[in-house]
Amino acid sequence: MSRARYPLVFIAAVVALTLATLIAYGRIGGGIARSTAPTRWPGDSAPGRATLSIPTRADYARFAASDSAWRAANARQYSVAELRARGDGTRSDRELLDDRVFTLTKRGDTRGAVRALESWVARHPRDKAALLTLARLLRESGRNDAAVARYRQILALGDE
Repeated sequence: MSRARYPLVFIAAVVALTLATLIAYGRIGGGIARSTAPTRWPGDSAPGRATLSIPTRADYARFAASDSAWRAANARQYSVAELRARGDGTRSDRELLDDRVFTLTKRGDTRGAVRALESWVARHPRDKAALLTLARLLRESGRNDAAVARYRQILALGDE
């Protein structure tokens, strides 16, 4: 046998042993059994050993029902006042800008988003993320010269 065939023989042997093992455990033939009865594995006859059970659709429905019951009893939305009292829920000016730009862009108001970003960048000329977003919006709206200028502004900032 030539040396080039050794990998093929090895792979064939692994596949054959894997199939033989699966057949021996009864997992091939009829496919995976979908029953609520626990599947018994060899060696599980000892007392106190756990058995493997495969969940059915009824099990998932029962889990979903108990989860929704728990949510109805325990989960609720916090009000903005509660979040602010806890110290959560307050948004920085930069996050508010991101929200505003996202909303304007989603509405299709690219000009409004560009105006908001340009006013931000005028006050914060070193904000690379805002500059990059502005450059991308300018490029998408067809204002390539302005976009290139913003990209150059980003490059001029370096690795600060």
